[in-house]
Amino acid sequence: MLKNFILKNPFQLFLSILMPFLLSSVLVIFVQSSFLTKNFEKFALSMVYNQQKTDLQNTSRNVSVMERTANSLATTAFFDNTITDLLYSDVDSDKYTTYKDKLLSYKNIYPFLQSIYIYNGHNIYAYPGLRFVYDRSNFMDSGIFTTLDDIYHIKSHSMVLRKIPNAISELEDAEAKQFIYVYSYLFFDSQVQSGKVSEAIILNISEESLRESISTSGQSGHNRTFIVDHDGQLLSDDSLHPISTNISNTNYIQAINASKEKAGYLRMDVDGVDSFVTYTATDVFDWKLVSITPYPYIVQDINKMKHNTYLFVLIFILCSFILSFYFSRRLYLPIKLVIQNYNILESEKKNDYYYKKQNFLRKMVNTEGLHSVEGIQKQFNKYNIMLEPKDSFLMVLIKLDHFAEFNANFNLTDRGLLKYGLNNIVSEIFSKVYKHECIDIEEDQILVLINYSLPGLPSKNEQLVALIIEIQENAQKFLNLSISFTSSEAFETLHELNHQYLKTLDLSYYRLIFGYKSLIFQENLNIKFDENYKYPQELDKKMTDSLIQGQHIEAEKALSDIIQNASQYSFTILNSVLIRLLLSIRSAIEVLEANHSLKVNFNLNIYLAKLQKIETLEKIQTDFYSLFESLSIELESKKDNKYIKLLEDVTSIIDKDFANPALSLDTIAEKVNLSASYLGKLFKKHRLISMTDYINNVRLVNAGEMIANTEETINDIMEKSGFLSRSHFFTLFKKVYGVTPNQYRSNAKNNNKNNPSQ
Repeated sequence: MLKNFILKNPFQLFLSILMPFLLSSVLVIFVQSSFLTKNFEKFALSMVYNQQKTDLQNTSRNVSVMERTANSLATTAFFDNTITDLLYSDVDSDKYTTYKDKLLSYKNIYPFLQSIYIYNGHNIYAYPGLRFVYDRSNFMDSGIFTTLDDIYHIKSHSMVLRKIPNAISELEDAEAKQFIYVYSYLFFDSQVQSGKVSEAIILNISEESLRESISTSGQSGHNRTFIVDHDGQLLSDDSLHPISTNISNTNYIQAINASKEKAGYLRMDVDGVDSFVTYTATDVFDWKLVSITPYPYIVQDINKMKHNTYLFVLIFILCSFILSFYFSRRLYLPIKLVIQNYNILESEKKNDYYYKKQNFLRKMVNTEGLHSVEGIQKQFNKYNIMLEPKDSFLMVLIKLDHFAEFNANFNLTDRGLLKYGLNNIVSEIFSKVYKHECIDIEEDQILVLINYSLPGLPSKNEQLVALIIEIQENAQKFLNLSISFTSSEAFETLHELNHQYLKTLDLSYYRLIFGYKSLIFQENLNIKFDENYKYPQELDKKMTDSLIQGQHIEAEKALSDIIQNASQYSFTILNSVLIRLLLSIRSAIEVLEANHSLKVNFNLNIYLAKLQKIETLEKIQTDFYSLFESLSIELESKKDNKYIKLLEDVTSIIDKDFANPALSLDTIAEKVNLSASYLGKLFKKHRLISMTDYINNVRLVNAGEMIANTEETINDIMEKSGFLSRSHFFTLFKKVYGVTPNQYRSNAKNNNKNNPSQ
């Protein structure tokens, strides 16, 4: 579509020059923007990964520090004599304060400690708490014993996430949580009997301390960072899952566990969101730190930049197009006049060449004697005529049907264009088989001169007829022209051209008999000898007598018999019969004028000239019939005044039955026992209006009164007035009243308001 637009543009030359630069620039911008987008995206991912990896490694170091601190604390406490007393001997309750102070000092030194347990196999000493010493049966954190009794899975120096009762809430009686999560660091002697821990130090590290460590390592509202153990259990809070949730069945955890890398990143769907997942392993406990960030958040600035780039490219394209058209116009204008003048000269040269060629061909057709074959060949070469003078020829004469209408409907220029188009159709179809030339002889004639090399080619053959029919169909389809064909006899030399043309022209007049779109060949004509023709005096007398008596139907029948009989003979006989019929009709008219004081508008010479232009017998007979009927009407109009009473009856019928949609000229004619055509002409002659228009006027007068004086709908009024078609009613109403029915009603109401006395 763009290509067609450019090629049809008057500035196509310069658009073709500027357009490649424009398209190249656009292509470079698009390629560059796509390349930069990919690189920026990779860079953004690299930056995010490095940042998140650093944050996770900081968190990992915090976990390692916490582990080392807990290990150091547990080791220190294990070798502390005070703690040793609690581990390996029963202590006096009087000394509980000393031991509690010792544990308090450890808790104060390490604020991340939530509580400390000392277990000696029988009793457990806990700080803080409501009491200091408990046995296995009454200790509130009974879950610790389950852990201590499972030393095959829980090793010394390990850390376990547990949910325990909040000892602080019991001491302060505050609105603190009843249960909290802690990381229990277990330290016990490796010498264990019966698979159970006998002596152990349990450091309960607050979960909040680790959570704060993660938060300070870069967690924001757009990403989530959490710790997960090797079993897939969450060891820290996550915005989508509570702590201690098992997420080992999620695709990203499975992918992380399957990776052998200590740190890395993934891009995958996480909980229905396209996400960028960064992970790293801690140096202790076989934990993994995971950070998940929505991918669109990472590339949002890049997408914004990409959209701005595309917007810039679009604006650039639009501006470039506008500038291209502007500069193209400015560049083209100086040479536009030169191109136009060149085109005019080229067109004039072609037209002059065409007219000279046609003048030569017409002269060749209309000239009896021709020059030598060599001279003709020289002229053929000059005008690029492909005919061979030494070969045989056939002539096809094309005549335009309905030539009078053709002249009336088209001006001289349009007629020339249509004939030129017909020439093109003929040349395109005939060129498939024959060498030929189309010659524009007269306004209604085109002569096709066909060249062939096979001797004895008959003028009528199946191939030629098929081509002629194809030409007729295409002329009707594309030019809406009806054409008739007349074929000549085959002739050997161009010396016979004029003679064959005149013979073919005579044959073409038989279109009068065969009608429109006829194909006339010499062998088609079944013509009787002229010497056998005898003019039918009896039919002629019958025709004239019937005319004098006003019996036009009988006159028409006699006329038809005379013409049909004459059409079996030559065109000369038929033409002379038509002239003789005109003379007989004139004699009958003279008798009518003398006997009935009529004045008939009939001039023999004018009618004869009109008759010569009519192209078919059917139209000639129709014209005669019209004359006969008008004579009959003239005669009838001079008879007594019965027609006055007849027209009054017709008017009365119309006034009474106008609301009947079926009321028409035919129905009224049937009621008064007259032919519709006769009644119609009689009515129009005396009323100076056609009966159909009179009926419509009566209906419109009634409709106008009802519209102005009643509140009935327009459709009801239309139907009561005898109209069936709404569009027809509105068209007639506006033509008569100058406004639509609704406007007419509105005007009538306004007039009534302005003149209430009326």
